[in-house]
Amino acid sequence: MSAMKWLLVMISLLWMGNLVAQQNKQKAVSASPTAPLTYVSSWGPVGSGSAIAAQIAAIAPAAVLVKDNRGETYTVNAFRINYKFRSSYKDDETEQVKFMNDLRVSDFNNTSQLSSVWAESIKDNVKAGDTILINKILFRNKTGKLQLAPDIRIAVK
Repeated sequence: MSAMKWLLVMISLLWMGNLVAQQNKQKAVSASPTAPLTYVSSWGPVGSGSAIAAQIAAIAPAAVLVKDNRGETYTVNAFRINYKFRSSYKDDETEQVKFMNDLRVSDFNNTSQLSSVWAESIKDNVKAGDTILINKILFRNKTGKLQLAPDIRIAVK
């Protein structure tokens, strides 16, 4: 086989391989809309994980959000906040200062935000060592049905 024929055969094979690869890529892209929806929750820009106290104070009035893996945002209808923090008191018998874990819990319905009282309290009191759990997050999915979203767990550092 002459060099010219060999070159034409190689170019044809490369071109056909590229064409097949493009067709497979198009099939993969068109298959993604049928992938099951997954959801992630956040409190303003903060999701589960850790955050510094100043960041939590700044987002206290922010809305609880739910997004799916396609980037669509859903309106939150209700949620519960569990705010655990360390507090101190003076023991009347021993006159010593003692520490204990304290927990405040509240449900919020027909809203995606904390009340102004809760937001101000968190703003004023949040400190390293506190933990915040936002759970029982309800939102309406694309079909209009109420659905639970994943919890948000934040360790304040």
